[in-house]
Amino acid sequence: TPGAMDALPGEASCPICREYFREPVSIPCGHHFCRSCIERCWEWPTAGFACPRCRDTAPQRSLRPSPELARVLEIARRLSCGDALRIGAQEEEEEEEEEEGCQRHREPLEVFCKEDGALLCAICRESRAHRAHTVLPVPEVVREYKEQIQAELQTLKDDRDKLLELREAEMRRNWEYLEKTKAERQRILSQFQGLRLSLEELSRHLLARLGDLERDIGKVQEENVTSLTKEISRLDSRVQELEERCQQPSRTFLQVTRDIQMEPPGPGVGATRSKLEKKIHRFKEEYILLEETLRSFQDILVFELPEKMTVTLDPSTAHPQLLVAPDGSSVSWESSRDPPGDGPGPGTEPVPGGSGPGTDPSVLGRQGVTAGRRCWDVQVAPAGSWALGVARESPGSGAETPGSGAETPGSTAETPGSAEWELWSMGLCQGQFWALTSLERIPLFPLRAPSRVRVALDYERGQVAFFDADQRSLIFAFPGASFKGQSVHPWFLVWGEGSRI
Repeated sequence: TPGAMDALPGEASCPICREYFREPVSIPCGHHFCRSCIERCWEWPTAGFACPRCRDTAPQRSLRPSPELARVLEIARRLSCGDALRIGAQEEEEEEEEEEGCQRHREPLEVFCKEDGALLCAICRESRAHRAHTVLPVPEVVREYKEQIQAELQTLKDDRDKLLELREAEMRRNWEYLEKTKAERQRILSQFQGLRLSLEELSRHLLARLGDLERDIGKVQEENVTSLTKEISRLDSRVQELEERCQQPSRTFLQVTRDIQMEPPGPGVGATRSKLEKKIHRFKEEYILLEETLRSFQDILVFELPEKMTVTLDPSTAHPQLLVAPDGSSVSWESSRDPPGDGPGPGTEPVPGGSGPGTDPSVLGRQGVTAGRRCWDVQVAPAGSWALGVARESPGSGAETPGSGAETPGSTAETPGSAEWELWSMGLCQGQFWALTSLERIPLFPLRAPSRVRVALDYERGQVAFFDADQRSLIFAFPGASFKGQSVHPWFLVWGEGSRI
């Protein structure tokens, strides 16, 4: 019946590709799919084998062929095709009955005008309107258009197949990437778990050795106290004996005195104490080496963990005698530029944190840091003086162009190093390395002058550390800075001929 034929495509179609079943198979939940469709869905299952239709999960992959369904579908497909051909023939007959020929000339429509896209009779073909047009017989045009459609259809199918292959390849690559990241995660967890266990074992070993030393100290103390107590008791007895003899008559006293033999002192405790001190000293030496190793490991973590950022200098915050590159990547000292009226005179060195507004030859980075770990590398020139670090604007300072040095009379702009800014920095000044804050200078003695310095900032911990980036060695670290929730900006200072950052 027509109703049954209309329902056939929906009932006989695969839920995945929406086409008639090809090699139908059933899965444990009872639903049917094309073999290629369900195999593609189950190629990379993440957890079990889920039915694409009801989402029921099977513990293992199981595909059961359905030859009976395949035969029924073949019969249904033939019936459907025959019905479609019959309906098409009926429609063509109806169209032919409706249009028996040219409505104008009552002649059969035998040719097709490609320019106008219209069917023509022989009389219309010779008319002035179509004489210059390309006109072909209807069967030839139908064949040509069908060939074009078939060619385009084949192209579309090829493109679809290529996209299917690309999708499968992409899914395979993604699965491989996920497997690699999973293996890498497991490797990292395993390594750090091993490191943690090693450190715990080392800690237990050191504590056990300390426990042994404590027991040795207690044992030695008990032995020494016992020995000393015995010696004191012996000496008390000897003192009492001598005092009693001293009270005897002179003749008896002199006779007894000649017979007295001085007894040697009791055993000393110096040897035992010396052995114990050697044990403690040897333990301290071993722990000092271990402590240096752990500190180097911590320095490496501080060097590697922060996220690296690119700093762009802000020319609006630069001192007038500083020249900032157009791309904000470097700053240098320009002696040809006139210093501000209240700036340091020639031949003087800057004192970050010790001068007034606008006098430090410094510049800020555009990027502000308010959270997390960040680091940036700075190339420094061997000539002149320089300093670098971070500056925090104090709350309520209202400083909009710090360090510009070009304030108008009565303006309130401040520079890093004034009372409105706090600094944590290090640098080279008068041939000496210093750790510089807004309040103090701390002399530093690095083994070599760095050519590239890494500034590492841990905002939450309040730590600002400076490394020789080439040697990956720590130069200095401020352990307890307080940023108070304010934005922290990279800060740079250059001074003197050839000075450049």
